[in-house]
Amino acid sequence: MIYEVLQNVKPETKGTSDYFAATFDGCLDKDFFFFNYGVVCEIEADSIDDVFRIGNIGPEENIKRIADRMHSISVGDVIRVKGDLASSVVVASFGFNKIGEVA
Repeated sequence: MIYEVLQNVKPETKGTSDYFAATFDGCLDKDFFFFNYGVVCEIEADSIDDVFRIGNIGPEENIKRIADRMHSISVGDVIRVKGDLASSVVVASFGFNKIGEVA
């Protein structure tokens, strides 16, 4: 299955309360997500857990980089099945949250 990884692509948002909520707690506000996140890569994997693993340790051949910059998958990043917006989850401190869900 092909998954998309979305990360905050607007560095000017660092230091805001929404940025901290996303990156420390995995609590991602829907509006903050909509205006500041973009697809950085596609990963071929069997599950969301596999996407997290591949996005951190590889193998690189499972990753199709789309953006110029991508960091390893971490708290606050979004993973979804390609073409399925409803499948979007936020990487949390422990596991995954839905966008807008309180950890």
